[in-house]
Amino acid sequence: MGVSVCKYNAVIFVSPMGHDVNRVCTILSRWLNETGLFFVEAAGTYPGAEYSIESYMLNKEKAAKTDLFIFLCSDEYWSNREIELCLAEEVKKGKGVLFYHGLHPCFGNNPEIEKMIGLLWRETATHGDFNYWDITISDLPDKGRHPITEGVGNFRTADELFCRLENPWNVPVQVLATAYSDPEVISRWGHTGTGYEEPVLTVGNYGKGNTVNFILGHVWPFYTGHGLTENTTIALEPAEFKAMFLRSCEWAVTGQVLVTKEC
Repeated sequence: MGVSVCKYNAVIFVSPMGHDVNRVCTILSRWLNETGLFFVEAAGTYPGAEYSIESYMLNKEKAAKTDLFIFLCSDEYWSNREIELCLAEEVKKGKGVLFYHGLHPCFGNNPEIEKMIGLLWRETATHGDFNYWDITISDLPDKGRHPITEGVGNFRTADELFCRLENPWNVPVQVLATAYSDPEVISRWGHTGTGYEEPVLTVGNYGKGNTVNFILGHVWPFYTGHGLTENTTIALEPAEFKAMFLRSCEWAVTGQVLVTKEC
């Protein structure tokens, strides 16, 4: 891992959405801090958080000094239209934003946030049981690998695979990684796989800001029968997963990957 020459401010927005957001926040914060590139704090319901999500975003000085916004939260904490517009203003100016697994059914009342996310959960979307999937890194047309995935190989992981996500706002997105949804795999609800390569990592832009839709990373707080080990952090254990997450964060802020290239 490289040595940073400067440090960026990152905030992780945390609020209950079924997933074990506190456990995930602890892990992601540690990873980011260990790079030496980021100073990380949490806002919302995370234990010890100094700010609520609303008070953080309405603190103009605080928001202006934030370089990266990471979403581990549900939409009811963004019901105040003003805080959505505060976020939109900062991202348009060039701040980075990353949306993490689990929040895709949310934010239907937040059009600007939905435009940042890109691929969204709509009525046609499904997911099967927590299972093993083969992740394939995608080449970009006429460009080869994106800086986030350059040198990252295909890998196998245990996770929850979202299928048939839609792009209702028709925002341009680049698909950096996919997982094949096997039609022979039937979930406990009777859902079959789609037979398609489903996106699991995409990037885009909102104004001058870089946006990342990081669709992998399922962690549930307890075992539900949805899939063995879904209440563990096994989805976060592959080295490729960690590398893509840290690279996504650096790219979202700087538009390149230098410090986290060796992760």
